[in-house]
Amino acid sequence: MAWWWRWTRLLLLLSIVLSGALAKDVTKFCKCTCGQNSTIIELTKFALEHLPHASKPIDVGTLMPNVCMNCTRLLCGIAEPQLCEGAAVDEEIVPLCFQRDSLQDELIVVGFLLLVGGLLAWATIRDRVGPLADRLWNQYNNYVAPNQGE
Repeated sequence: MAWWWRWTRLLLLLSIVLSGALAKDVTKFCKCTCGQNSTIIELTKFALEHLPHASKPIDVGTLMPNVCMNCTRLLCGIAEPQLCEGAAVDEEIVPLCFQRDSLQDELIVVGFLLLVGGLLAWATIRDRVGPLADRLWNQYNNYVAPNQGE
């Protein structure tokens, strides 16, 4: 059973080292709402340069370093000029910045689910595998190599 603990420690150390590398930048989005209408805009330079319905091009050189500071009524109005069509006259655009989970968060959740699934699978087959493993272990330990060189 000592090999199990060595591999577990090695995997734990590897996951700690890689967790920093896997923590990629999260993509932020701007949700623009006007009455019952809403749209979501990806807040990356590439996406802002290539907005399909924009009333005018957005100069990405003037964007704020804090990405969520760019999620404004002005951006929503430029990106989706038809957003407030059909809304009441007094409705105004409400911008909301949000982000999706990072790869690191996703890997932690998937790893947890795999661990729980593996433990449940082991609990169901443990009684069937135990006698087989004991028999193989006893055969291996009781094996005597034939004399070589005689």
